[in-house]
Amino acid sequence: MSVEATVPRRLASLDVYRGAAIVAMILVNNPGDPAHTFAPLLHARWDGWTFADTIFPAFLWIAGFALALSMRARAASGQGRPQLLVAALRRAALLFACGLLVEGFPFFDLSHYQYTGVLQKIAVAWFLAYAICLYTDWRGRMLALALLFAAYVCFMWGVRVPGCDAGPWSPACNAAKYFNDRGLAGHLWPAHMGNDPDGIVGSIAATASVLLGVLAASWFRATDARPWRLPRLAAVGALQIGAGLGLSARIPINKILWTPSYALFMGGLSCLAFLALYWLVDARGVRRWARPLAIFGMNALVAYVLSRIGADVLKMQVHGVSIYRDLLLPWLEATWASLAFALLNVLAVFVVVWLMYRRRIFLRL
Repeated sequence: MSVEATVPRRLASLDVYRGAAIVAMILVNNPGDPAHTFAPLLHARWDGWTFADTIFPAFLWIAGFALALSMRARAASGQGRPQLLVAALRRAALLFACGLLVEGFPFFDLSHYQYTGVLQKIAVAWFLAYAICLYTDWRGRMLALALLFAAYVCFMWGVRVPGCDAGPWSPACNAAKYFNDRGLAGHLWPAHMGNDPDGIVGSIAATASVLLGVLAASWFRATDARPWRLPRLAAVGALQIGAGLGLSARIPINKILWTPSYALFMGGLSCLAFLALYWLVDARGVRRWARPLAIFGMNALVAYVLSRIGADVLKMQVHGVSIYRDLLLPWLEATWASLAFALLNVLAVFVVVWLMYRRRIFLRL
């Protein structure tokens, strides 16, 4: 982990997009009452998608885009591939360890310790994508993406769950759940019917979302002044959305399983969202409104860890009084009170990252 005393040189729009993803993630993860939440902030129960389902793949897409930019800088510094791979492995291991800390806090019950989680999934997907990118050009990355999709589909169709005939994409009979249950039983976070969205297979499949971000960066050059540069990348994003929707006729869009149709569809949405922000923030220079999001984006890891570890602080009762039940519910309808509580979480985290920004402290792995 490094502590920087100056703002890293990067695309402002990428920081804004990363910050927007973190803010959205905090809103989704920290409602006052999950039973009273606006529908777009709830994940799809199984197939399909909501706004909440766009956040994590966007973050992985951003990680891939940033990976490509940083890899160019590191390559220019003259570091060899073995050195870069070791450095990437060290970074992924530290991120994975942070994930284990977050998931175990504060009790650290080893008998049921959760090995899976958001940061662990990012660590695995990012490192696999980094290793692929280190030894390939954009054509090799396209091939790796296609092979990853093919291997995933073959695994999901080819591995049959004993005594289960509901189909390879069903919540009860999919191969990913079967594999996770056999390898990490008792150490998973079960979602719908015991399916862990951050399990082993899903984490490997998420490499596709990182690679889509890498490929977008390969086709995007901030110094390229040709007028068709942005429309070209917009067409790529639209093509991915179309491919994801077309593929969903056979393979459903499903976040928990991280299906190829889901990765493609969300990759296209992420691409178009980034282009809109780039045009507004970097090309047009309209930045004042986005400063809070950029501040979040510059310390994204800190913001996420704080939102997870500090989530219970705002839920504590002081002399029998709680913020959500006693201060918000009497004045607001339950759904709005739940959203207001989530916004308080965002504000609390922002105070910390804003103070770090003022002191020019930026923590990253």
